[in-house]
Amino acid sequence: MTATLFAVTLTAAAADDVRDSLSLSGLTPDTTSVVHRLEAEVVDGAVFHTHRFLEGYNPEVRTMNQYFTLKGKYSFMLPPGSEKARIYKGAYQGAGLAYHHLNPQIGNPVSLYLFQGATIASLSRRLSFNYEWDFGLAYGWKSYSGGERPDNRVIGSKMTAYMDADFYLRWRLSPQWDLNFGLTASHFSNGNTTLPNAGLNVASLKLSLAYYLNRPAEEPDDGPLPAFQRHWSTDVVLFGGWKRRGTESDFGTLVLPDTYGVVGVNVNPMYNLNHWFNVGASLDVYYDGSANLILDENKKSDTTVEDAVDMAPITTYGDGVSRPAWYRQVTAGVSARGEFVMPYFTINFGIGHNFVNAGSGIFKGFYELLALKVALSRTTFIHIGYSLYDFQYPNNLMLGVGYRFGGRRR
Repeated sequence: MTATLFAVTLTAAAADDVRDSLSLSGLTPDTTSVVHRLEAEVVDGAVFHTHRFLEGYNPEVRTMNQYFTLKGKYSFMLPPGSEKARIYKGAYQGAGLAYHHLNPQIGNPVSLYLFQGATIASLSRRLSFNYEWDFGLAYGWKSYSGGERPDNRVIGSKMTAYMDADFYLRWRLSPQWDLNFGLTASHFSNGNTTLPNAGLNVASLKLSLAYYLNRPAEEPDDGPLPAFQRHWSTDVVLFGGWKRRGTESDFGTLVLPDTYGVVGVNVNPMYNLNHWFNVGASLDVYYDGSANLILDENKKSDTTVEDAVDMAPITTYGDGVSRPAWYRQVTAGVSARGEFVMPYFTINFGIGHNFVNAGSGIFKGFYELLALKVALSRTTFIHIGYSLYDFQYPNNLMLGVGYRFGGRRR
């Protein structure tokens, strides 16, 4: 559904951005048509050993290093010479499909994802330094199973989120072809929806070849940027999610038996500094059904998984979990926020501290969040986010919708 809304929104927005045209060498670029782009990419890298399972504490006693990925991607660029193309130099966005080759014990998942990239700096007429981010879902993992794969604490579900950040050099070979080479960092995790799930991190080199169906023979020269009027806007986001909960003790990993709901609202005033950046704050109020639970260790379940590779056991609680009063599971906090604004997508990040029920548990200390806002119109957007606490512990997904008050961006 998200991909369909994304395609409809981008098509409508691109059709509306047809105003300016620039003359170059006697030619007038077509500012009424988006530029279509196809890309084939190869990624080769190594796995970070963030868990003992990856270091060799597995049935094969094998250190897991290899990571290899093949990608096929479609994207489009704003009409050359248009107002937005001058503001967001080299911006492109689209969807991709990837095959990830890893160790047989983890699996070879396939991912479907959205992505966006743009130019950071033009080094010459043919060479530029660019970035790209990818965000989607990966399916087909050989995930943790207490019976078949008790040692795999890295991937806890057959489907995970897939996140990727690239920094690369783009060499324009011709009007139709680009060669791209750079560095990639990737992360796979299910967002704490299933336990255990330590997550997988990878660093790689990428090489890709991009073909443009209708790019002009020469790139238009940069014209003056349109004026930007600084202003305030306020995003109100309603979100929800679900999570599993575990805790460490002298007995090993204790996993609570239920799946817990999370629901909340963010009221996020932002000062729009320029075409690309917003800064501000947010009032964050939410209910977390896993917070401040009362645990009786004398009532743990007999369901205990002992590992063949001498890891700490996983024990599931039985009826030894009691819920506190509802108001003990509600919190409110204030976070400092920043936003990176591009066509169709906004990346929001923040660090905050709770002031309600902040004395213990997951409400104590600092919380951090990262969210992607996918525009549906000038005022509405889809919100896909994830939060941590104390800069290291996974918390929950934040899936929702938002409405923007006071926005003046076109």
